[in-house]
Amino acid sequence: MEKINNNHVVVPLLWADSQDGALVSDIISLKNYRQADIYIMVGAVIGQAGAVTLQKGTAVNSAATAMAFDRYFSTGFVLDYDGASVDTPAAAGETVTGNGGGVGYVYKDLGGRLICYAYNGTTFVDDEVLTFSGGKTATANGIQKNEDIMVPRTATGNTFNIAAVGKQMYCIPVSAEMLGEGYDCVELNIADLDTTELAAWVVLSEPRYMAETPETAIYD
Repeated sequence: MEKINNNHVVVPLLWADSQDGALVSDIISLKNYRQADIYIMVGAVIGQAGAVTLQKGTAVNSAATAMAFDRYFSTGFVLDYDGASVDTPAAAGETVTGNGGGVGYVYKDLGGRLICYAYNGTTFVDDEVLTFSGGKTATANGIQKNEDIMVPRTATGNTFNIAAVGKQMYCIPVSAEMLGEGYDCVELNIADLDTTELAAWVVLSEPRYMAETPETAIYD
């Protein structure tokens, strides 16, 4: 069975374009869905970093109340290594820097394998020296890989920054329960990124009513 329109519905929020200035998405309603996963994709060109926030409301024509969230995901990668100077794993949040200029942040050090995020756009290469901000050193065992993974991150103060690095994707998971009593609508807000190739969409799932043609999320 096809899953689209059965298990999930995809709704555009910001159409793919070279965007400039602060961005406000279409408002979507979770009246008929329990889960909304909001995706932001940045193309090769990005002008500057900028904050992402959410607003909530009671109708699709207005969302003016700041919405709390503390989790999001961003594009990550895997980097294998050997020859570590110490056996102690690098701590979450440490930077790892290759001598060729590649930089990433450690989500988990599995001992010989790093799960990282916030890649700076310079590729890690085989056999280069890796330096960790905690003082550990190692040698890259192959180039970085698995650049399609999405790594869990923590939002601070109900916001996070899109980094000034192209070809990245972000996801904010929103459940209907997160909206709170009386609210069922969500709006995505992105601060000015200068001239940036960007698109945003939402994947709605866990429909409250099953039908061949799904319920809309852009009308109440």
